[in-house]
Amino acid sequence: MKGQKILKVTSILMIIGGIIAAIAGVIAILGVSALAALSGSAEGTGLLYASSILVTVASVIQFIAGIKGIGACSAPQKAASCVKWGIIIAILAIISIIIGFVGGGQFSITSLVLNLLLPGLYVYGAMQMKGTA
Repeated sequence: MKGQKILKVTSILMIIGGIIAAIAGVIAILGVSALAALSGSAEGTGLLYASSILVTVASVIQFIAGIKGIGACSAPQKAASCVKWGIIIAILAIISIIIGFVGGGQFSITSLVLNLLLPGLYVYGAMQMKGTA
């Protein structure tokens, strides 16, 4: 089927990335908590907590999207929901870049493109599968 390979590969990458990012997100939340405990004050940790929680939530969503994508490879009628999941992941990537920028980081077009590449290919593969359903 058209788009099946792209959807399957991107789904597998999303599952792997989701697991790794979830572990990193939990470690980041624990690290921010340790930082607040060591400094004796939670002042200034709000943005760190927000970004760590965003990473954790986004990774769970990415993992779910990967599972849904694998399922859509064998049932093309499920591909429409994959398009929605891919768009949600792209929006979360943009929000993450904005939080990084607000937190004092620099905006990088390369970072934007790389963060949107996998969700973009995922949506493309899902749209191809949707067209065959």
